[in-house]
Amino acid sequence: MFDPDRRWLVKLFYRFLDSKWSPFCAAALLLGGIAFVLLRSLVEPRAEVDFRFFWLAGKLWAGGLDPYGDSFREIGAAILPPGNVVLYWFYPPQWWSVSRVMALLELEQAVTVWRLLNGAMILLGTALLVASVEKEPRRRWIATALWGGIALLIEPTANLLAFGQSAGFVFLALTLLTAGVLRREPWLVGLAVFLATFKPQVGVLVLFWALLVPHFRVAALAGLASAGLFTLPHVLRFGAFTTIHEYLANAARWGDLPSNTALTSSGPLNLLARIGVEGIALSWQVPVAIAAIAVAARLIGEQSARPIMPLALMMAAIAAFIPLHIYDLTILLIPLILLVAAGATPLWVLPLVTLLIVRPGKIEALLGLPQYSSGVSAGLIGFDIAALILFAFAAREALRSLVGATEPLQVPALESGRLA
Repeated sequence: MFDPDRRWLVKLFYRFLDSKWSPFCAAALLLGGIAFVLLRSLVEPRAEVDFRFFWLAGKLWAGGLDPYGDSFREIGAAILPPGNVVLYWFYPPQWWSVSRVMALLELEQAVTVWRLLNGAMILLGTALLVASVEKEPRRRWIATALWGGIALLIEPTANLLAFGQSAGFVFLALTLLTAGVLRREPWLVGLAVFLATFKPQVGVLVLFWALLVPHFRVAALAGLASAGLFTLPHVLRFGAFTTIHEYLANAARWGDLPSNTALTSSGPLNLLARIGVEGIALSWQVPVAIAAIAVAARLIGEQSARPIMPLALMMAAIAAFIPLHIYDLTILLIPLILLVAAGATPLWVLPLVTLLIVRPGKIEALLGLPQYSSGVSAGLIGFDIAALILFAFAAREALRSLVGATEPLQVPALESGRLA
């Protein structure tokens, strides 16, 4: 059962949630997060960097052109304002529907809608996750406001809004997956697989995990089939073979860009590159994540209790070892919330991880550390360290479960809404 020494964190957290000050603190944090999203979307938006990729693809599809071909680069150079130069369309063809809708608007209007949409997906995903681990209504609303405010204010969300990226899809997909497992709702897992396919390096791992757990296998295949249906507008226009060939050819060029190197992508290799150890392919990180995800699938399949710790292991592994950019790493909040809810970390971990993820890019700037590829690397050091810390604690619990050193973690607070 629970190690009593590790319950200090969960007791402290729930004591705060039950205090008379918690609603005011949580509301202030949430309002601050919403205000920040509105500020960066409507009041003082920064020039977008990556959204033009999605918008341009929609324009080309609307004109009957293939974004995987040369027209993406040629027409992009002709119609886009100065900024990030578009070279290749790296994203899978199921983006057709989303990009077509965005292309109905002018670029400036579309990126505003896009930023608000991604902020809403992050807030929705946070609310869904908290509702899955906390059943007592008052605590649930306060915790949702608290974690929602943090999610909207941390460095990845700031970068997501600035760049106009699509990380809200990934965050919502992984929170849907977590909620689906905790609630034993296969349709949520199927929806998670569908959304995750929009980011292939995450979608492949989510699908791999879901296929290993018999209870969610059919739902995962349904989600994959739905993603396949969303590719049909492109496939029917340009052909299946051409689509596959062009997409894989463009994806193979992903690593050629300066924004997709060890210095600008997350994981242990980023930390090594910062101290001068370079030349190691980013793909070397991936087997660790795959192994952790397989262990998580086994534990979830075997445990009758709510599988909080295996989920934390899986999410921490994705955040720690899959090469991502800083704007993707809002997902680090998922294992953090799960570990805090389970009381599975010592008291010092929460403030340390919070310090590392709030605005580590500012700390790097104060220390004079170099930034790479238009600042896309800003803050990665803090997130790399935080992700490895959370992965270490989740892996410890998984190892103890595998060798039988402990019973599966069961948290009375999560079942009844109150700590025993």
